[in-house]
Amino acid sequence: MDIKKKIASLRTKLKNIGVTAAVTATAIFPGQSGASITGHSSENPDFAKKINTISRMDQISFSDAFREDITMDIGELKNILEQNPDIVLSSNILESVQPGPSRQKIHSILSKGFNFTIRNSRGETKNVSCSLNQLPQGYCAGAIKRLLNQVYGEPISNNLSACQEKENLSKSSRFIAVPIGLEDVENCPPNTVVVIPRCTGHKHGHILIVTEKGVFCSDGKETAGEYFKNNYKDAQGIYAFIPVDGSIKLTPKLLQQSPELSAAVLSAKTGKDIQLVSGKKPGEPIVFAEKKQTPSQSTILAMNTQRNNSQ
Repeated sequence: MDIKKKIASLRTKLKNIGVTAAVTATAIFPGQSGASITGHSSENPDFAKKINTISRMDQISFSDAFREDITMDIGELKNILEQNPDIVLSSNILESVQPGPSRQKIHSILSKGFNFTIRNSRGETKNVSCSLNQLPQGYCAGAIKRLLNQVYGEPISNNLSACQEKENLSKSSRFIAVPIGLEDVENCPPNTVVVIPRCTGHKHGHILIVTEKGVFCSDGKETAGEYFKNNYKDAQGIYAFIPVDGSIKLTPKLLQQSPELSAAVLSAKTGKDIQLVSGKKPGEPIVFAEKKQTPSQSTILAMNTQRNNSQ
């Protein structure tokens, strides 16, 4: 039987269930354009019901979706954020971060200290050191760049200003960027790198790494407190960079504060296409929906053939 006769035969079989020959042709020639579904639900209510069931969206409440804490690698969270670039993490997420194995290595390096040579804008070289056992000397950028190179293999940039490292770290696959306020710095978990932009008294900005809560190292030991806050009190646009080798505990309470993030996490957790239905407005209940796949032309044809054979 040639192709025209096949089409004629299928057209006759499908005539009673309200699907036009255009669907038949599309099913046989899946690359063709211009075909459309014109089913007649009045003639075939059962068929229309099947189609609606396949294409509907099942709603899920937040309380049903998140009943317990979710612990994931920070690297996994970074993948979620890269797939959903509109999501911006807030600083309260820092409290749920658990540092990874690099914490011990960082502490070991800074406890022993290390020496390095820098070259200033005039081409002059200077031998300096970095250690938790000394006070900062004003060479924070040189120290932190070399520390990150030793720990993570980050390339040592030619930037002279500490604030310029924000761009490099934002592009790095080893960190997640979180905008924070100056008051949040002391709450950052160990291993977090903090970049402070240019501000009064600091034309190059500042960069440091957190060694423990409230204790930092630039090229020497710093501590949280009034002096630190006053030193950078007008700084705006501070960023914390969290290394991806740690983990994070996403509690229902934390996720509820970011409906967009919770929808993205739910999609990753279930492997399904989850959309946020409501919850973007303050006080609005958070509801998600699982988007069902719209049936393809071949799926419709298979359903029609099955129905026809059963009659």
